[in-house]
Amino acid sequence: MMARNEISMHGLVSLLPADYYTRVEELWQMLADECDLTGIQTTPYPHFSWLVGGDFDWDKLEETLRKIARETEPLLVNTGGIGIFSGPSPVIFIPVVRTAQLTTLHQRIWDAIQPIGIDLSPYYSPKHWMPHITLAIKDVTPRKLEHALQKLAFQTFNWAFEVNNISFIRESEDDVGEIYYQFNFIAE
Repeated sequence: MMARNEISMHGLVSLLPADYYTRVEELWQMLADECDLTGIQTTPYPHFSWLVGGDFDWDKLEETLRKIARETEPLLVNTGGIGIFSGPSPVIFIPVVRTAQLTTLHQRIWDAIQPIGIDLSPYYSPKHWMPHITLAIKDVTPRKLEHALQKLAFQTFNWAFEVNNISFIRESEDDVGEIYYQFNFIAE
């Protein structure tokens, strides 16, 4: 387990399929080049998150993720528009439509991980979870936000794609996150 004084944020995520993975990388590059938004580079894998936590029972995590993947069929996900989590450190994102199927899977994941997770973010609890694909985080200022919205507002983000994996991104405060586990959904 990590030392408790080391601030970390680990995420249980689904990586996007290749076409949309590339689209998001291109959006990140455009936001970096034209709006000086580079904070996303600490987690440079296009994804949406199921939950985020400070630490986990590492011995049980792999087994739990493998079981979830084995029991889960790939599912269709839709997105639409641009969103902003407001506050002192705003986040710009593409909302993922929260369907009944997505909500059911999220609840299964939450229930399985909650007993082995430490400091799980309440924003990812079933009651509050807002699935999204992050475009800009950590370095969004009023000027950068305005510029980014001018670049993004006239684009279409009505995407539909299949999600076929559950992955775990492990990171610490000063490091770029790394994909620690990735399991494909294989239930039929």
